[in-house]
Amino acid sequence: MPTWEAIEDACTMLPRIWLSRLKESDIWKPLRKIDCKALNESRGQDVLIEGGRATAHPDEGTITWNFVSRPPMKLIPATWFMHTPNPKSKNKEFILEPLEEADSLQVELLYQNAVRAASSLGEGLDSILKEEVVLESDPAHKVCVVRNGGLISMRKLPRNRVLFGIGEVQITLQRGYGQYTIEGEEDENALGDLTHVMFVVHGIGEAMWNKEEVSTLSMRDEMDQLRMTVNKRKVMAWREECKKCERQKQPLPPVPNRVEFIPIIWFDKVRSPTHSLMSSLTSVTLRTVPALRSVANDVIFDVLMYLTPEFCEAILECVTSEINDLYEKFQTVHPSFKARGGKFSLVGHSLGSVIAWDVLSIYKDITEKNAPKGSVDDPICIDAPPSPPRAPSLETLDKKGIDNPLGGFQGADDGKHGTWGPTLPKKMTQTIPFEPDLTIFLGSPIGLFLTLRGAHSVFDEMRAVAEAERASLIPCDNEEAEKIAWSPGGQSAPPPVFDLSPIICSPFSLPTKACYNVFHPSDPVAYRIEPILLPQGVSNNDIPPPMFLSPDGKSLRLHVKARQVGDQLFRQIGSLSNLFESTAQNSAAAAAQADAEAARKMAQMETEQKNDSAQSSPLRPNFEGCIRDREVAFRLGGRTSRVDFQIQPGVIDNEYLSAVTAHSGYFTNDDIIDFIIFETRAGSEDNLER
Repeated sequence: MPTWEAIEDACTMLPRIWLSRLKESDIWKPLRKIDCKALNESRGQDVLIEGGRATAHPDEGTITWNFVSRPPMKLIPATWFMHTPNPKSKNKEFILEPLEEADSLQVELLYQNAVRAASSLGEGLDSILKEEVVLESDPAHKVCVVRNGGLISMRKLPRNRVLFGIGEVQITLQRGYGQYTIEGEEDENALGDLTHVMFVVHGIGEAMWNKEEVSTLSMRDEMDQLRMTVNKRKVMAWREECKKCERQKQPLPPVPNRVEFIPIIWFDKVRSPTHSLMSSLTSVTLRTVPALRSVANDVIFDVLMYLTPEFCEAILECVTSEINDLYEKFQTVHPSFKARGGKFSLVGHSLGSVIAWDVLSIYKDITEKNAPKGSVDDPICIDAPPSPPRAPSLETLDKKGIDNPLGGFQGADDGKHGTWGPTLPKKMTQTIPFEPDLTIFLGSPIGLFLTLRGAHSVFDEMRAVAEAERASLIPCDNEEAEKIAWSPGGQSAPPPVFDLSPIICSPFSLPTKACYNVFHPSDPVAYRIEPILLPQGVSNNDIPPPMFLSPDGKSLRLHVKARQVGDQLFRQIGSLSNLFESTAQNSAAAAAQADAEAARKMAQMETEQKNDSAQSSPLRPNFEGCIRDREVAFRLGGRTSRVDFQIQPGVIDNEYLSAVTAHSGYFTNDDIIDFIIFETRAGSEDNLER
């Protein structure tokens, strides 16, 4: 029995392998096995492939992408392949070039005839060696059965052969593609249903990262890598848990859910080459040091654009429209997603986090302007400040109109603007179609933008409103308290307990169930948010440090715990030192106490007279020491009590060396990947508050 060469698939019914490529110069690559099977069974109908992220059109021979803006790819089926030399390889390796389907059918007939002829009841190969098939796609070549010693192969040869075949190039044909694996296919197939979608807004520099000559991954490629990494870790953890349950003879754990990451790309919409702004920018750019000027035009210019109200509006409208379109497309691809309890979340990186913050601010403005005003159950309503006494700048808000809190607020006293949202030429009417289950800011300069917008004073005003509203609900005398405590049954209920402690954290919140501001401690672009939500009089030493990011809020690394203990001991030693110093100074302080008390009373009387004669602005309250040894809970965090989370540092971590890659390494950071897996797992809404 002769031995066949390059027969990778010897089955009788040879399955078609579907391949794709983007450009003519690219190598044909096979699709996932599960997608090839679906296309073979589709009978020419369109098929969702890549887990629903793309659609294959076999009749048109193209692949289009559902959730990202990419050019369509060419699609062909094949059963026979040519061993073509790889021009990019130095080891004389070959690549598989698919044979046209019509030619493959003719070659397959010739192969089957050769197999029958070489069988026990066949007539022998001599009769088959004289047969040939002329290729329809390449009439200058033919395919013959060639015998070389004990090997038989299918060869592609020129029709007009030279004498003795000198210098003749013979190409071996291969039946079937052979065994292959597609990265990420096995892990994604092992997971369960898709239950969570994360829309990820890119930041600055995406115009540069999308250039072919730049090696940095674009946001589209980063999301592909992040998806594969998340799937791999989920499957690995699940299999380990299955082995543990088998050893302990316990029921196997459920299959992990799947998470989809969809990038929101806005740079190409506002940076169109035909736009007059871009042509003007090109004309004014000097031709010297082009690499550095490219960084300025492709990276830094994004921030300058967003600081301009007109382009800020254009970017926000672009991102909002993109999210709405992808939201609709996703539900078309996955029609039962919401019925199965699927959730949507929002992630922003770098400037993209500021965009995500502003998108949620617009969502808050639009959805809450017609909401019912404050009640006893929910007395704090930011959109409509109540009537109790408040800071003078709130009166200005009433005059300006509080229904649109995103515009610039003009204070009567200081002439400064205050807003937590963007300043736009006109009010936006479109918003995103969902309230995010999670909102994650990565490497975010939101704290810087809020500082520039004067949001700190606005958040303080909200705190004053909340204090006044709470005070209006507390009875003023015993008679009123008895009315509250009276019950219809004739028996008095226990007197109500009123919280008289000052409100420390601003009641400001965004429409999201959980909010995380995650940053690397060495990231030069990242800023905190929590200090802006605290009173302006709070000392920097009293501001609580950011939490360390960990999947379950407890699994801190040993060296991080040791660092925390060291910091705590340092603070305690500092407190003891202050105590000894104060003890030593008690004698001198007692001698001057009487004089100081008299001077204080005189100053108080003078201040009261000035306040009676002229309505001056109230003094800023002194919040020094107000949050020391107290638990803080920020309403902005949603189901979490904190907002700022820093990545755990390494054992040996130089902050200056880390700063080089800190801002661009969030989507490959192990802590963040584990955190996303933990927060998006099935049943994550039942997590205890952090």
